[in-house]
Amino acid sequence: MYFGIPYASPPTGRLRFSPPERHPGWRRTLFAHKMPPRCPGPDEDMNNMSEDCLYLNIWTSRRVDTKLQPVVVILYSESWNRGGISLPCQDLAAEGVVAVTVSYRLNIFGFFTLMSEAARGNLALLDQYMALLWVKENIAAFGGDSNSITLMGHTGGADSVLYHVFSPRSIGLFHRAIIMSPQYTTLWKSLSSNNNDDAILMESVSRTMSDFIGCRNSTDSEILLCMKSLPIGRITEMYSSFNWTDGYHPTSDIFLPQTEQYLPVSLSTALSQTKSQSIQLDVLLGISKLEAIHSYDSDRYVRIKQKNVNMIYEDVRSVIIPELLRMLSLDKTEKMPLLMQAIEWEYFGLDLHKRDNVLRTVQTIAQMETAAKWETGCALLAARLARKISRLYVYRFSDPFAVDLSGRNVSFTDAVHGTDLLALLGDPLMLQVARRRIAQNEKAISNLYREYIISFIKYGSPAPENDWRRYMVGESNIHDICVKDKNKTCDNDDMKKEIAFWLQYLPRLSQNLEPFAKTEKITSEKDDNRFRGGVYAMCGVSAILVLLLFASTLLIHIRRNHRSLDGRAETSYL
Repeated sequence: MYFGIPYASPPTGRLRFSPPERHPGWRRTLFAHKMPPRCPGPDEDMNNMSEDCLYLNIWTSRRVDTKLQPVVVILYSESWNRGGISLPCQDLAAEGVVAVTVSYRLNIFGFFTLMSEAARGNLALLDQYMALLWVKENIAAFGGDSNSITLMGHTGGADSVLYHVFSPRSIGLFHRAIIMSPQYTTLWKSLSSNNNDDAILMESVSRTMSDFIGCRNSTDSEILLCMKSLPIGRITEMYSSFNWTDGYHPTSDIFLPQTEQYLPVSLSTALSQTKSQSIQLDVLLGISKLEAIHSYDSDRYVRIKQKNVNMIYEDVRSVIIPELLRMLSLDKTEKMPLLMQAIEWEYFGLDLHKRDNVLRTVQTIAQMETAAKWETGCALLAARLARKISRLYVYRFSDPFAVDLSGRNVSFTDAVHGTDLLALLGDPLMLQVARRRIAQNEKAISNLYREYIISFIKYGSPAPENDWRRYMVGESNIHDICVKDKNKTCDNDDMKKEIAFWLQYLPRLSQNLEPFAKTEKITSEKDDNRFRGGVYAMCGVSAILVLLLFASTLLIHIRRNHRSLDGRAETSYL
């Protein structure tokens, strides 16, 4: 294990808010035995935080045959705004790969831009790019094969991997890509056609920040000089004053000279280009079954669980479902009631008021949000990726762990966000977050998932084709990663059914509402009197028929009595 290897010069002083520069190296022995400080961000411990944070860590196994091993470079952050836990990778390296974790700038330090060469933005991606260059040039000294590099990312790191896949600057720096649990905002942004103003938005956010800090100079160079001269505490104190989480993300840097551009086009443009060349890359894309339950956003579901069932359902109807329909552009007023009812029936059934299990209700809400935000976004992204890359594999991680990435106990029967990382990194990460080893019932899924990932890192395929078919245009195969037992089966079509509900059934239902509404108007307003007259006429006819039936019955009865009397008279006479 090698901790704290610098891959770039410290981004401090004149290099603050600037692209990373190559590290000059060292002439003495570098004692790589201490975890490096973390990059500045919200909720970070000031004693373990520093702008001098561009380091990487390496885990490698010693081979007696000196054969080079495949390399996996891991990018992980909880969002574009904050980092995350340190990932221990010794169990991963024990499987015959060289594992590298990378620290990079985030929030204002990683995305401050004035849309100029001096303050260009996208510094988080450029930090990662510099780390990939370092790995390409130096990893052989650690037993790694520079011709077999997999770039793997989780959450914010998964978003980063997606951007690197389509950057012309990163070609040849990695050969496979693993995208684990990307943020749903990035999934949908990559599909949107309205990303032209992203760079302008980022510039606006950056100028608002500089104004708040006190750098209100007239020229861009003066603003940047002021920002570089401020003490770090003056900048980080903004985190308690504003929530800029949604403002941070990579943007196209087309305003730069062509030779300096890292993202010449937006992600959505790159995915939608039909004439672009195919990217020679194998990609593994996946999410967890309850992706909506995040460890860093767990307070939201904690608050939901504290409510009674009636209050929860009120939130579902008034807040959660309308938000999902807005995201899918299905929120037109006249179409909302039936669509909302269809969603309620799909996930909660007809007996909404009879259910009293709060935990099960919360899990159903998370399943609904995950399906609408992550599963549909993942499916749409996969459909576009399949046209761009060599081979694509898509999965959903289903089996639960008893804790999340923050070490909090969870009682859900499906996998929450981050469970896949716990399964992949095994005991070292579990000991770090929960102070215990992986339980016996968790080992099976951990071993299975790690086997898939290691196979992909080594061979570009997670499993033989007959066990896991790749995702292709017209054949959207999604592999459900779970361990079968006598009480449970793994359903590979379950996710596809949920995706079809949100992307096919609801839009079709929305389109069919218009003719239905016109049909209803046949019996309203102008035609109301005609309808009422018809009803009255029908009632009159019915009354006459009843009277005729009564009269007929009475006549039959009279005639029958008359015949009976005649017969008695004749008998008496005889």
